[in-house]
Amino acid sequence: MKFKFLLIGFCFFLTHLSIAQQYNWWVNGQVFRGFVISHSAKVRHLIKATPEGFEINFQKELNGSQYWEKLYNKPIVNYGLSYYDLNNDAQLGKLFIASAAVDIPLARREYTNLFFRIGTGIVYSTNPYDRDSNNQNSMIGSPFTCLIQSRFTYEIKLNDYFKLTPNINITHASNGAQSLPNRGVNMVTANIGCSYRFIERILTDDILKLDQPQAYNWKFYLLLSSGKHTFSLQNRRPEAFFNLSFIAQKYLNQKSDLQLGIEYFHSLALKTNLSNDWFIRQEDKVPDFKRAGVFIGHELKANRLGFITQFGIYVYNPSKSAQPVYQRYGLKYEFIQNAIAQVGLKVHSATAEAIEFSLGYKF
Repeated sequence: MKFKFLLIGFCFFLTHLSIAQQYNWWVNGQVFRGFVISHSAKVRHLIKATPEGFEINFQKELNGSQYWEKLYNKPIVNYGLSYYDLNNDAQLGKLFIASAAVDIPLARREYTNLFFRIGTGIVYSTNPYDRDSNNQNSMIGSPFTCLIQSRFTYEIKLNDYFKLTPNINITHASNGAQSLPNRGVNMVTANIGCSYRFIERILTDDILKLDQPQAYNWKFYLLLSSGKHTFSLQNRRPEAFFNLSFIAQKYLNQKSDLQLGIEYFHSLALKTNLSNDWFIRQEDKVPDFKRAGVFIGHELKANRLGFITQFGIYVYNPSKSAQPVYQRYGLKYEFIQNAIAQVGLKVHSATAEAIEFSLGYKF
């Protein structure tokens, strides 16, 4: 299983490399050591020692050949494979990660650069929660979880082919309540690495694509989201949910849009949980499981890709099944004109409710 997981990620990288030869490519290797954040009293018993490991990244150095690359000061796109040893094999096991990320320049100098990374990916755990054999693992509830990663990298250029890349890295892995328990793993590591340029491409005028996208006033989206999740340890079987959102998006500038939206939540897992709750059954009526909310959000745009941040409040939630406010963090991609795909993580503070897979139409 580990070999197949790594092979899929490597094949994806080779496919992308074969169709993107107009850029410089680097290979970056790193080793790291850090600590697991004890974000809840219920996970402290799992933190036995400091995590350590290594990673390898294949990096595409954008050169400003497209307008959005120049707009973001020529960021770096990363495709990585990582290995984390949490030094607690009996309860946590080891983590294997396939990731994709963008390093956005914060400051550029002749020999040094400062980058901030936004990344996501898939995590495979060798020893997730199991009711019979590993019921102490309240952090990792399933073999596969989702990754959210951020990083500050201070890049030091040694010559035209080698760079040092010390950095501070923050990693979060969670399955989005697809199975419970799901408290997630939060780690901070100090990394030291080195990059080597193995493909060099000189930018020529024939590949420049600096047409500036047109500004607009408002856009409107209709978005349908679905997936599976659970609501309690008493009802462990994941059940489907369906969300319908209407979003009005206001143009701010070439990088940012403001979002306003209203949405409806239809969770079969919540319906089952309310029906099976002993305390609720003692009352005369089971509350309605349906919910509705309004939200305000922001989209950070990079060509067809958007990074979504939204903050919402329930305006209809009779079951009071969660906090009155919620957040969503995700990625949106316009794969054909007027059609979008989106993946998002909906949370209440530090507790994930669901990973949402969405399709939408822009009009």
